[in-house]
Amino acid sequence: MKELRILLIGGGSGGHAYPLIAVAESLREKAAGKDIDLKLMMLGEGGFLRRAAEEHGIPFKLIKAGKFRRYLSSESLIDLIKIPLGFVQSLWYLFWFMPDVVFSKGGYDSVAPAVVAQLFFIPIFIHESDSIPGLANRIVSKMAEGIFLSFKTAEKNFNSPSVFTGNPTRKELFQGDKNSAREYFNLQEQRPTVLILGGSQGAKAINDVIVSSVVVMAQKFNIIHQCGESQYESVKKDIDVIMKEGTHEYSAPVSVYYRLYPFLDEKQLASAYALADVIISRAGAGFLFEIAQAGKPAIIVPISQSASNHQYFNAFEFSLSGGHLMEESNLNRESLVREIENILEPENYAKISERIRLFATPDAADKIAEAILNFKL
Repeated sequence: MKELRILLIGGGSGGHAYPLIAVAESLREKAAGKDIDLKLMMLGEGGFLRRAAEEHGIPFKLIKAGKFRRYLSSESLIDLIKIPLGFVQSLWYLFWFMPDVVFSKGGYDSVAPAVVAQLFFIPIFIHESDSIPGLANRIVSKMAEGIFLSFKTAEKNFNSPSVFTGNPTRKELFQGDKNSAREYFNLQEQRPTVLILGGSQGAKAINDVIVSSVVVMAQKFNIIHQCGESQYESVKKDIDVIMKEGTHEYSAPVSVYYRLYPFLDEKQLASAYALADVIISRAGAGFLFEIAQAGKPAIIVPISQSASNHQYFNAFEFSLSGGHLMEESNLNRESLVREIENILEPENYAKISERIRLFATPDAADKIAEAILNFKL
């Protein structure tokens, strides 16, 4: 039996962590079929990446990583210290693990391990989630054996040859049961369900509009609101005020039809996707490709000042397949509720759902895993 060691590296957000997990699971499945003794390790910064690795039984090593800020910040001085420290840590972990291949999802945490891998003559593969590549992937791409893309439009930003695969998604997310989900969330009434996804860090602009709209929305819809761990207490406080100070006519529907979560784990998110009729989300590539695979009509609100405005371009690409792009400047209670009701019109809903499914790339993780394994066999 041939032993194969693969190091997975990437940023600490869900947009990096979960595609890594999807590829890791596909690598495990394919390695078992090829009689390969597969050893995986994940390297990066942040508790979110650690949690994802631990949930899926992948050994994890923490490194410090300095962010490449293109603006003035007092934290830049601390990052100048983190950069060499992260390099030394990467040198240590790669020396002892000595992977045969490194697979990177990008993010500033990936640069130091990639440089060390280059020093050890270890082949590197990268995946770029966004339509406009991040700085880290543009740097690492110069060392890479292969570049995988979620968006075909990203190809022009790389000098090296690239392959369009789409974005890796976890298969378990699309195995939820609608009836079980209705029971889990205790939303028994047969009415449309709106799912709000703020990402692992939350989305304040979306959260603020949902809080201001919750009384109106709860009159018409079930609401599952994932607000982000960092913003949970603030959103919960605002909802509590509505519950305490509003009349029974206002507060009762919120109590019955609104569910607030800081974060949805894999099983919860699978249930939420199964139950949702309409999804409101940021334009991170991970969510866009998951929404497409779930086949759910969506309102996408890109971050107004993302790096290189990549979220806007992600959302624009998604809108060509039927998603509704709504910029933050146009996001308010009236516009949001009006668009949800428009999507739910029977003559619109089926057409939008069918078009959005065409955006999905359910075999992305398998394509990447196969390419990496074939390179080493």
